[in-house]
Amino acid sequence: MSSPQPHFDAAIVGAGAGGLTVALGLSRIGRKVALIEADAIGGDCTNVGCIPSKTLLHLSQQLAQRGLEGAAFRAAAMLALSEVRHIRDELRLHETEMLEAQANLTLIRGRARLVDRRTLDVEGVQGSELLHARRIVLATGAKPRLVPIPGLEPERILSHVTLFDIDAPPEHLLVMGGGPIGVEMATAFARLGSRVSVVDVAEQLLPGSEPEAAAVVQRSLEALGARVMLGVTVVRFEGDTAVLSSGEQLGGVTRVLQALGRTPAVDDLCVRGSLADLGIKLRPGGIVTGANHQTGARGVYAIGEVTERAKFTHAANAQGRRLVRHLMLPLLPLTREGDYPSATFTTPEVAQIGPTLAELKQRLHPELIVSQRVALGDLDRALTSGVQEGFVLLHARRLSGRLLSATVVAPQASEMVQLLTWAQRRRISLWQLSRHIVAYPALSEAIKRAADGFVFATLAGLPGELIAALRPRLSPGKLSRFRRR
Repeated sequence: MSSPQPHFDAAIVGAGAGGLTVALGLSRIGRKVALIEADAIGGDCTNVGCIPSKTLLHLSQQLAQRGLEGAAFRAAAMLALSEVRHIRDELRLHETEMLEAQANLTLIRGRARLVDRRTLDVEGVQGSELLHARRIVLATGAKPRLVPIPGLEPERILSHVTLFDIDAPPEHLLVMGGGPIGVEMATAFARLGSRVSVVDVAEQLLPGSEPEAAAVVQRSLEALGARVMLGVTVVRFEGDTAVLSSGEQLGGVTRVLQALGRTPAVDDLCVRGSLADLGIKLRPGGIVTGANHQTGARGVYAIGEVTERAKFTHAANAQGRRLVRHLMLPLLPLTREGDYPSATFTTPEVAQIGPTLAELKQRLHPELIVSQRVALGDLDRALTSGVQEGFVLLHARRLSGRLLSATVVAPQASEMVQLLTWAQRRRISLWQLSRHIVAYPALSEAIKRAADGFVFATLAGLPGELIAALRPRLSPGKLSRFRRR
């Protein structure tokens, strides 16, 4: 093993969304950067997550509208799966070529492990090499959580990592988990002709969403022919039959997609001992970091899904940008990280920023929360485009109108939530949002109508609103302070 050579300003472990952001950001401002990746460039998003899943959703929707039947439909479904892989591979190649051409950036293929807080042992095709850097960034992401089920052969199990390698839609796909990955892939494969069953131990789909939004997604899946079973789990398999905790049986299951969440990829990150031996703390949600993304080991940072906070691609990207700013201007304080939006690309889409109403009521006295809901069916745009289901739901602070959280269920909810994300993160009031001008006719008019609803209700009952806003503060022990996230 050689001496610590070569030397870099920063070494980033993991070429996913967060790692790429830091590597490109630092190299473009002249820092000497090493980017180390043991697997495919682009991380989960490019290879097994956002890009292939959204491509498949798009292609499956197009296929469902073509009116094909029988052998022609099956051939088109197989072609769609092949096209997903082609698009994914083209993007990965583009990203790899971009990195290889980037000045000040060295792309290293291999598995990196910490020796100390400034040294990495990188094992690649040429053997093991020591690499020294002033700063080390851990951006290793997460891996799928898989659970063994008695009687289920490993070759029948799929995860989001292996799902896009199959050549044809399964005859009967059992989806374990009703989170975003589960409901999106249930949607896609139901359109591709699979018999789809969704099982989740929770009492609703999308457990982190408003119940009303989850109900819309469930109706959408059932309209596609999928069967949704909640409050149950799979206890065992008997041949191709899944036996549920309720005693019900699902026969003819050909493949099982386990969409049961993800766990931080923290295994084997040290040459000797554990992360704790270097002062890096771990919790079940991932590596513990401070406001500047530094771990307990000085000079070692962590961003993205390997940490407790960022569980989305855009969150990892945002953390990467924050870290670049901090490393370049360490004396300037970073702004509060805040909440991150989420979007689930079902039909209709579900997008959210901030906590659900139930979560808000655990942080803030219920009397201090007011809600406004506008159904999309009440808009003129719904008449012109045939939108029959969906809504905008805003939760705000009473009287002041500060936007606390928002949910959008709409055909383009992922686009509509952007304004609400900006408003919630900037602590904007619905008083201000009501003055926003929306091009007519657009579904985003629902956002303005919800803000207007707050303004009119507050003005019409101003004395009562003032009393309701002050009452919790004047009642000792009844106010739970809102904990900023």
